[in-house]
Amino acid sequence: MRIVQSLLRRLRSFLEKDSSNVDLSEELQFHLEHQVEATISRGMSPEEAKAAARAEFGSIAEATETSYEARGVALLDDFVQDIRYGLRTLIKHRSFTLVTILTLALGIGACTAIFSVVNAVLIRSLPYGEAGKLVYLFTPNPQLSLPAEVFGPSYADYYDLKKQSHSFSEMTLFGQGTYNLAAGDRLERVSAATVDADFFATLQSTPELGRVISPSDEPPGNNRVVVISHTLWQNMLGGRSDILGSTLRLDGTSYQIVGVMPPDFGYPHKSDLAYGNGRIDTTQLWMPSALTPQQRADREASNGYAIARLKPNVTLREAQTEMSTIMARLNLLHTPEMRGWGAYIKPFRDSAVGPVRPLMWLLMGAVGVVLLIACGNAANLLLARAATRTHELGVRATLGARRGRLLRQMLTESLMLSVAAGFVGIGLAYCFLHVLLKLDPGDIPRMLDATLDIRVMVFVIFMTVLTSVLFGILPSLAATRINLAEFLKSGGMRGIMGDRRRVRNVLAIAQVALVVVLLTGAGLLLRSYVKILSLQTGFAASTVTVNVQLNPQYENAQKRRDFFEQLLDKVRLVHGVQAAGVVDYLPLSNSESLTFFDVLGYANQKNQLVETWRVTPDYLSAMQIPLLEGRGFNDEDGPGHAPVALVNEAFAKKYLVGSNAVGHKLRMSSQDPWTTIVGVVGDVRSRSLEAAVPPQMYTPFWQRDFGDNLMGMSAFIAVRSSLPQDAVVSEVRSVVRSLDPNLAIANVHAMGALETAAAARRRFQTTLLTIFSGIAMVLAIVGVYGMLAYSVRQRTGEIGIRMALGSSRAGAMRLVLQEGLRLLGIGLLVGLAAALACTRLLSGFLYDVPALDPLTFLMVPALLFAATFIACLIPGYRAASIDPINALRHE
Repeated sequence: MRIVQSLLRRLRSFLEKDSSNVDLSEELQFHLEHQVEATISRGMSPEEAKAAARAEFGSIAEATETSYEARGVALLDDFVQDIRYGLRTLIKHRSFTLVTILTLALGIGACTAIFSVVNAVLIRSLPYGEAGKLVYLFTPNPQLSLPAEVFGPSYADYYDLKKQSHSFSEMTLFGQGTYNLAAGDRLERVSAATVDADFFATLQSTPELGRVISPSDEPPGNNRVVVISHTLWQNMLGGRSDILGSTLRLDGTSYQIVGVMPPDFGYPHKSDLAYGNGRIDTTQLWMPSALTPQQRADREASNGYAIARLKPNVTLREAQTEMSTIMARLNLLHTPEMRGWGAYIKPFRDSAVGPVRPLMWLLMGAVGVVLLIACGNAANLLLARAATRTHELGVRATLGARRGRLLRQMLTESLMLSVAAGFVGIGLAYCFLHVLLKLDPGDIPRMLDATLDIRVMVFVIFMTVLTSVLFGILPSLAATRINLAEFLKSGGMRGIMGDRRRVRNVLAIAQVALVVVLLTGAGLLLRSYVKILSLQTGFAASTVTVNVQLNPQYENAQKRRDFFEQLLDKVRLVHGVQAAGVVDYLPLSNSESLTFFDVLGYANQKNQLVETWRVTPDYLSAMQIPLLEGRGFNDEDGPGHAPVALVNEAFAKKYLVGSNAVGHKLRMSSQDPWTTIVGVVGDVRSRSLEAAVPPQMYTPFWQRDFGDNLMGMSAFIAVRSSLPQDAVVSEVRSVVRSLDPNLAIANVHAMGALETAAAARRRFQTTLLTIFSGIAMVLAIVGVYGMLAYSVRQRTGEIGIRMALGSSRAGAMRLVLQEGLRLLGIGLLVGLAAALACTRLLSGFLYDVPALDPLTFLMVPALLFAATFIACLIPGYRAASIDPINALRHE
């Protein structure tokens, strides 16, 4: 026996080597092994056995190949026949086909539109070479109660890191700013980035025309060159082909254009920078930073962001370890009171899309639930359609059609419906995407780049196949379970086995449960949004603000003060203007100024952080910020007078609890004089609508003489007026031009617009989830209605018998209502249990609303009950209208 097994193994190896191009089935291999064993047992030599097996192999393989070809042709013919038959059937029943396609297309279109946004924001590669290797470099200080992303490395620390680190192939430091750009007779404010020669190499971005910043451009005096964006080149400079080498004037200084970047490059974007540090939506031009040797050696000053590119074989953990080691050494070079700096490396993509990733997955999950409900509706339609095909399927089964054949026919029709729905869904997705982009909150990175690209089309194909399985498999299985004996006994009217009603009931319950989950989530978000809208911002929404940035020609503080005082004097003379003031930063503008201070007489209040604003006397009146205690600022509060300050209620409650804040003294550093608090003002929401109001302090705009420092170069004019916004802006623009024709105004808006923008993302997510929940509820209610209408039609005979035996019409209606409300009750219980389990996923999206909000969990069942009850009335009325005689005759 062992000899036979050895010969079999050798013969199998021989055959596989000699016939490697032939694919043997398991049955064929078994047959050959059996043949060889029988041949050897008859006394043949191994060589003769091999020859016989080879001959047998050839004949069997040829026959098998012929059989497979014939089977493949037959399968193809059957599939073509299924398509033709299904097409005729679907065309014949147009109403069923149209409703099913539209139901599925709605789910596919919504999923595709949301996926296109997810694709643009989370999946699609960033427009930088090997973006996965880019990281941000931060130097946090645990002693300061601020997020790590606030602190970029100081100039000296950055250059030392660049010299000593071995984990990065490139590293760059850049800052942001705005300039008054004069091009011909046009004057506009443009956004700019000051960069070093490694900036574009770090991002691996090349220009569309010309060159980028080079090392020779960095020294001060050689930095009068600029690289412009494609948008600026086309929109403001006319897209001239001879643009390279031409000049433009920025803040009155001429710069030579040496390069133009591609259309998709605009870094740094505001949405790409961590902690909302960015003040510029997208960058329009890049110029050399031109740091002096003294600035490069400054270990305390920091005015930029550092990014680096990891070397190919370096992990994020290894780079973090190295940077922490280097910063530990550099920390000792700081002054004793300014030590404590650490190291933190954050992936570039996490900074750009990390904050919006939960929102994207929330929307994708919500729209996925809508698709499931649409598939449930389509499945119910197929089950109802299968009831009308009882005779057809029974006859085919009687004539010999196997269940697999019938099942393939049903699934083919499901696939045809899904394919048609996929094509319609693409059109709906295009419309939905257009609406989504209109709702863009403005702070979701690259959302406006969402398109129906190749990846989205692949997603549509996947969704088409998935939906055909989701809504087609259960009805197909139920419809093809034929009991031939029962079918023939009933004269061809019955015989489909399995409880179709149970399947339809389960689908209806699942739809209701899914709607409960969606409605609960939408209700919680809506309650949070209403809470936010009811918050008091602390300022007047109608106040109009305009930003003015001075040119470097205003080289000292006196010139800047003269300009702004003349500007305010002329604006106040405009008819309808009630108050006008100047401030360095606006609340809710994604900008803030933080200052350390000590309170005199409070040993525990040292090195505390406070949000500071520099304002002119009429600013509080222009913004309608109330004065609660003490006095406001006046014209005497300036250089040469005792420094004064105003604080808000949050400051007084946190640092001066139990005492009157007016009269207390504080100072920003040991070198500064003590500043007296002369008044307390109302709280103003500054960082965001949802963040708690921090301690705030106001100082007079011209209280300190900054000399040639650039403080005061840019400021916001706040105007309270009875005039429309456009009229106010026009008057301010005219006044600015009259004082200096080389200055442009920018950031024009009412404060209410900033409030709206601060709530934009929450409004976006609440609106979408509410829309999806509404669509899901309509689909579910329609599904329940269709199920009950079908049930009434199937139970016509039963209801007729009940009524013939004395049941009232009210009883018939009650029968239908009980069935519908029973399904609703079960669906509500299942849905509420699922909603309770899912609310923890929403906790990060809620504001001042508990995850188990009683009002929401009461309103959702009440809303669904009312909608379902109305949906049940129509089938109930039809049941009550059944004529017993006609029903019995039909039976």
